[in-house]
Amino acid sequence: MSGIEEMRDGLARIHITLKASPERVEEITEEILEAGRSAGLNPEKRAEGYALMPSREVAVMGLPHLRVAIMGEILTIWVRAPYSLDEERCEDAGISAGELYEMLLAAAVKMAEILRKHSAKDEFLQVSLP
Repeated sequence: MSGIEEMRDGLARIHITLKASPERVEEITEEILEAGRSAGLNPEKRAEGYALMPSREVAVMGLPHLRVAIMGEILTIWVRAPYSLDEERCEDAGISAGELYEMLLAAAVKMAEILRKHSAKDEFLQVSLP
């Protein structure tokens, strides 16, 4: 398996879900977005929540980026289009595939840490990371 294939598979394994009260989900969301910013990702509002990417070009070109969806008592984080990671298209967007992978993974790890820190006994938290 090549390095790019391993990175794609790693991105596909990123899934984080928290079930908590809608108020708690709302409280935690800003901290989640700040974790993305600290990893070099810019949040953009979407109908279901947010897309986090290093630049608009990344999303326009269909490259992987983090999604944060907020649906009442559910907050879920995943990588949109993990298998579209491509060295040439990344370079066209001004970033290497390895850099994009590391940014997305670093943000996801920070977000998982935040959710672990904030989750209470009566809440559901599921974390899948490479």
